[in-house]
Amino acid sequence: MMDKTDYSIVRRFIDLSRQADTKGIVLFSDFLNMNEINLLEQNKSDLCSSYSLFGGYEYAERQMVAFQPDALYYNWEYPIVCIKYSPVNLKFSEELTHRDVLGALMHLGIERGLIGDIIFQNQEILIFCQEKISSFLLQELIKIKHTQVIGKIFNSKDLQIELSFKDAQGNISSNRLDAFVAQSCKLSRAKAAEYILGENVFINGKLLTNHNAKLSPEDIVSLRGYGKLIIREIGSTTRKGRIWVSYQWYQ
Repeated sequence: MMDKTDYSIVRRFIDLSRQADTKGIVLFSDFLNMNEINLLEQNKSDLCSSYSLFGGYEYAERQMVAFQPDALYYNWEYPIVCIKYSPVNLKFSEELTHRDVLGALMHLGIERGLIGDIIFQNQEILIFCQEKISSFLLQELIKIKHTQVIGKIFNSKDLQIELSFKDAQGNISSNRLDAFVAQSCKLSRAKAAEYILGENVFINGKLLTNHNAKLSPEDIVSLRGYGKLIIREIGSTTRKGRIWVSYQWYQ
């Protein structure tokens, strides 16, 4: 059963969908987190229009919904802008973290739903945001912690996001979600099951609480508090009843 917050989110989706269908225009949500995307998927039968998701690049975690009426008569694009920030003086810049960047944005009074993914690439920071706040960010976000930064707007289509991964592998007792979570997060099987039931695991963007669920190669697994990874290979069962699995953590 949904709590008040989740119910409010779902009602907002339905309202945007209804307006899009009635007015014959495309309407957009804010950037959604994984839980909100899962609520959308679970309640899609209540929507009045079709929809699609996009976060500015192919592997985006935070995504915006476009509610689209059936009788659409014009071309449209997601109102998403990417701002690339660089240190003004690289020699005196600090090693910044995702929390540092998010803290600087929140200090400016920006709501989280206006900001998509934050990506570190080489010595630069890519911030995906809603188009309507891009000018404000360029003007006001000039320092992150003690590092002076300068931003420049790019069309996300012109960006080449180079994702980096860290290889990992291990043996699991069976192809079950709790066994894999225990191995990848270094938890006991009981703790892994408890963690899954606590609504902390998302497979390909969908919340999963069934600890018996099976995994497949190319599944993207998001683990709250641990990170995100992609399954690369699941081997066959050995004589000792173990299964070798390889995966890569997103960096």
